[in-house]
Amino acid sequence: MDKAFSLSKLFLLTVSGYLFQNFGLLDNEDVSTNLDLGLINRKCNYKEKDKLKKDVLARVGLTHIHLEQKIYELSGGEAQRVALAKIILKNPPLILADELTASLDPTTSQGIMKLLLDMKNENRLIIIATHNPDIWNQADEVINLNQL
Repeated sequence: MDKAFSLSKLFLLTVSGYLFQNFGLLDNEDVSTNLDLGLINRKCNYKEKDKLKKDVLARVGLTHIHLEQKIYELSGGEAQRVALAKIILKNPPLILADELTASLDPTTSQGIMKLLLDMKNENRLIIIATHNPDIWNQADEVINLNQL
């Protein structure tokens, strides 16, 4: 039974990306190092990785961010978008997001949701835990845990 549980955990870690409420980034490291975590399973050289990282930062609206910039120097919205960029680079079929817009301003929240909806249209399953009714209204299906 322990072996089956371990294999299940390994499978989930392999096929999923998890967006933490507190971003799940290495705060004392730079943006590049954090994005490298999304590229662990990709076989490409340094130049290709650098291009992928710059492209994904542009996709999440962070063209003004430098790869050498430390995470602790970023705003909350910027850090959340770096976390999302890391997930995009990992390219998982399943994305789990925990209160991903809780500490963000409405404009940044809308931008993050647009990116997630774009990813959903790329045949990904996205599960979001949230208290935000604006996000509920954008979901294909809502499960209210208070009504179970």
